[in-house]
Amino acid sequence: MPSIADKQLDGLQDQIGDIKARIALPAYANASAGQGQILGHFLCRALQMSEASDLVYRANLGTPLAALVRILCEDLFLCSWVSLSAKDAAEYSSGVISAWQTLVRIKIENGRSTLRHTLTHEDRTGELLRRLKGVSTHGVRVEQLAKRLGLSKVYDLLYRFFSMEVHGKVFGLPSQSEAEGLSAAISAVVVLVKTIGVIADNRVLRNQATTPGEIIRLLRLDGIGGG
Repeated sequence: MPSIADKQLDGLQDQIGDIKARIALPAYANASAGQGQILGHFLCRALQMSEASDLVYRANLGTPLAALVRILCEDLFLCSWVSLSAKDAAEYSSGVISAWQTLVRIKIENGRSTLRHTLTHEDRTGELLRRLKGVSTHGVRVEQLAKRLGLSKVYDLLYRFFSMEVHGKVFGLPSQSEAEGLSAAISAVVVLVKTIGVIADNRVLRNQATTPGEIIRLLRLDGIGGG
């Protein structure tokens, strides 16, 4: 009789196969619209994290598995946001550019990067810094986004819980690498990946958004109290 671990790994492999099949569909492979391209990108991320989860689970590595769950949670919030409308997808894309601009600005301000003209080697760092300081770089915090999407329950029960391990706030607590911790984490990976796939398919294949209620049901959190 297959063990619980075997069943969980079989479920994960099923999700990996489903993602590979999705990514190969023309709607994703040949996507030209912003939403389709972005959601296809997140499906590729989900595939990588699913395959990584399989490896770390088999090696009884609880901490990296918890980190993967947290990443998948954040990706789920972003997928849900992008799937709402073309405007939301554009706002997400703008936020990506903004985050990179902030990274470059901070590196320059801290003296870690300079910019020089390719031909003249003239220092253009100051000019670039002035331009970057004039650009709005306000991002969306994960907790605020989850609340905006009606997914605060997902944030509280999954993202916040697995963040404790990611931030090293579990000293003295039972190890995530013990059987129960690994089982909880791999179960979370399976339902998160499945839900990301549904969100993507609903938008790309059916041209509809996925409701917060449906997401919470897919994640099996609907039986837990609170909004």
